[in-house]
Amino acid sequence: MGEEKKKLEVEKKKKEDESNKSNSTSETEKTSSEIDPSKLSSSLSFTTISKYAFDTSNEKYIKLYLTDGFDGIKSFNSSNIKSKFTKNSFDVCIIGWKEKNYRFSCFNLSKEITPKDSYVKQTNSGLIVYLAKANKSDLWDSLEKKKGLFGNKDEDGAPALDKNKDPNASLMEMMRDMYQNGDPEMKRMIAEAWTKSRDEQENKMKHEHDHGDGCGCGHDH
Repeated sequence: MGEEKKKLEVEKKKKEDESNKSNSTSETEKTSSEIDPSKLSSSLSFTTISKYAFDTSNEKYIKLYLTDGFDGIKSFNSSNIKSKFTKNSFDVCIIGWKEKNYRFSCFNLSKEITPKDSYVKQTNSGLIVYLAKANKSDLWDSLEKKKGLFGNKDEDGAPALDKNKDPNASLMEMMRDMYQNGDPEMKRMIAEAWTKSRDEQENKMKHEHDHGDGCGCGHDH
C-alpha cells in the first residue's frame, strides 16, 4: 500500500514538473521581461542595434526582425531581455548576449501603438519586436516619424513652427535645417544670402553710427 502511494506521488510530481516546464517554454518564446530599461545600471554599456527588417504586412502588428548576430537566441534567458513600450516609443535591451549588451529603441514612432499588446519574441533565428497598431488602418511607410527640412509638420502637412519662439529665431532654425539637408547648390545660395544679409546689417549699423538719426541723407536708419 505504501509503495503504491509513493508511486502515485512520483507520477504527480512528474506531471507538475512537465506542466511548469511547458509554461516556462511558452513564455520564453513569447515575450521579454517587461522592465523599464532606463532603470538598468548606468554602469552598463550598450551596442546600438541599427540593422533590422521592417514588416508591415500584418494587419495588427508592425514586426521588426533582429537577425544579425542573434542566431540561436531562442534558448537565451528571457529575463535578460528587457523591454518597455509607450504609445509613441519602444526600448529593448539585451543583457549579456555573447558577453555584450545590446539596445534597440525608437522614441519617435511613425504612428501610435498599443503598449500592453506589444512584445518581444525569441526565435531560433533572432528576435521579433511586435508593435501593436493602435489604429489598424494606419499605413506605416517608415518606423520613425519623418522630419521635413523645417522639422516636424503640423496636421495640414505644413512645417510646424514653435509658437513660443521668436519668429526670427524660428526662421534661422529653418534656414539651418535647409543648409544641413540641402545639396551643394542649395548650400551655396543660403551661404550667399547669409553673407549679403550680414553685410547689409553691418553697413546699416555703421551708417547710423556715423550719421546718427535725422541726418537728411535719405537713407533708412
